[in-house]
Amino acid sequence: MSDLRGRALIENRFGKLGSGQDSIVIGDAEYDLPTLLTRLDLGFEDSWPVDVQMVSEAHFCVRYYDGQDQRIVAHEFDSSFAFIGETRAHVAEWVGDDAYFQWFRSVPFRCPLVPGDDF
Repeated sequence: MSDLRGRALIENRFGKLGSGQDSIVIGDAEYDLPTLLTRLDLGFEDSWPVDVQMVSEAHFCVRYYDGQDQRIVAHEFDSSFAFIGETRAHVAEWVGDDAYFQWFRSVPFRCPLVPGDDF
């Protein structure tokens, strides 16, 4: 069993993030990324498509950013769109911890414990 996890596992199996395609043919139909995410029930409000690729003749992987979970997801499925598996890695593995935490420092948010105070 491989000791790879997170970003290393995703990029080892599927290439560098963004190196896939922006559409793919499955069966007789071509799917762009937004349509594919919708077809897989992954087109929620805070998901952003990254790429898609054919792993083998009947095995595919779509990668997207899950904003709620703050993770890059490699979602594997077959030609009938049945779930095979997924791998998740925190976005900080790509942008770096400093950049990730700096983003939080720059975004004002309202503290629910102190009405009216922004931090």
